[in-house]
Amino acid sequence: MRLGRRLLAGTGTLTVGVALLGMGLQDPPPDVRPTVEIAPGSCMTSGCHADVKDHAVTHGPVAVGACDACHTPVSVQDHTFALVREAKDLCLFCHEMNVEGATTVHEPLKTGDCLSCHNPHGGTSRLLLKAESPSALCAQCHENVFAGKSTVHGPVAAGACAACHSPHSSQHQHLLLTEGRDLCLQCHTSTKEQLDTMRYVHGPVNTDCISCHDPHASDHPMMLHEEKKALCLSCHETIKHIVDTATTQHAAVTTDQECLNCHEPHASDFASILKTDMMDLCLKCHDRKIKMPDGRDLSNMKAVFATGKSLHGPVAQGNCAACHEIHGGGNFRLLVKEYPPQFYAPFREESYALCFSCHDKDVVHDERTTALTNFRNGDLNLHYLHVNKETKGRTCRACHETHASNKANHIRDSVPFGTGGWMLPINFEKLNDGGKCAPGCHVPYEYNRDKPVLYPPPDKPAIWPGEGNAGEAKPVEEKK
Repeated sequence: MRLGRRLLAGTGTLTVGVALLGMGLQDPPPDVRPTVEIAPGSCMTSGCHADVKDHAVTHGPVAVGACDACHTPVSVQDHTFALVREAKDLCLFCHEMNVEGATTVHEPLKTGDCLSCHNPHGGTSRLLLKAESPSALCAQCHENVFAGKSTVHGPVAAGACAACHSPHSSQHQHLLLTEGRDLCLQCHTSTKEQLDTMRYVHGPVNTDCISCHDPHASDHPMMLHEEKKALCLSCHETIKHIVDTATTQHAAVTTDQECLNCHEPHASDFASILKTDMMDLCLKCHDRKIKMPDGRDLSNMKAVFATGKSLHGPVAQGNCAACHEIHGGGNFRLLVKEYPPQFYAPFREESYALCFSCHDKDVVHDERTTALTNFRNGDLNLHYLHVNKETKGRTCRACHETHASNKANHIRDSVPFGTGGWMLPINFEKLNDGGKCAPGCHVPYEYNRDKPVLYPPPDKPAIWPGEGNAGEAKPVEEKK
């Protein structure tokens, strides 16, 4: 009603103009300016301003022939006109734009240049825009928003700029309808459900989606600002350094979905926003043999865990990261610390840094003990005997499985020996107060913690084999 009253208030000669038309006023010849006063309703005749109404949707005053709602004569003789008000005030006389409290006002409205966007007489829609669509109009000024990009946001592709932006003013920056991620989550409801229900939320998602995504268009999938890994590492600088300097790369970080092979980008119920439980996640790849660049095979770890009764502590806890670098590293098999990869190795404490991060290092330093280990013959520490050698020390892997075994204390059934694929048998048997083994590296031997076995027994020609290290006896000649 208010708009209607204002139209009538600005068109005092409207009824007079209609009456003159009814009296048979003739159209002036084309391209000939009238030199007498013309009634408002006769402006849009075939000989004069006929094209003013040539629109699918016509501006209200034009539709009712109320040209004098906006125009007033300056010179009847010259047929010249002026606006009844300044341009901005003319539009706002009918179209109230309440910008009170707005922190952002669209520049054309701020400067009163409504006609940079709107045709005052008509258009293809009720918005009376000067372009075929809102997006085409916006692109006249904001042409670099999505031009030439391979991936375009749905509302932008559909020309629905107003799905996110207010065309005139807003209480939010960039003329947005609401603030930050709340605007995105109005459409992305599945992501909203994740954020509302899951325990761990990615930091950037808590503030603003545009930290990672371009809201209009991108040359990268999912409208990311950069390729996935590069985008992640732009924030995770420590991990970037690890990845860039790693001599042993983890394929999970460098192939397929890269970081998204293991991590959810928005939210998860698992720490570090992993896609699932760490062990299950690792076994999604390590459920088969994997050929390594050096030609060796990584075992099917899922099968190893499923058949093993004695699980290494980190395996039992489902914590692969206790021993392995997830993103890349400088040690054999992505181990977090040094661990000898071979069967024999000269003893260096630092070579066993991984093992000693959990196990007492004195177990290979003390030749005699009654408390450090049960692997002893009386008080002779058999860990020391096997490992602490200047040249051919047996490494932990010579007797122990690092992940799982069917024997107590992760004792192996056999161990790969050499490069030919032969498996060296261990043949370990646990006894009440000790045990015995008969591997290919020496004749059968037995040990007892309470009643140490004395060597050589009457029917055996040799005692504990060795290379002259303290605490070891040397082979003896068979008595004739």
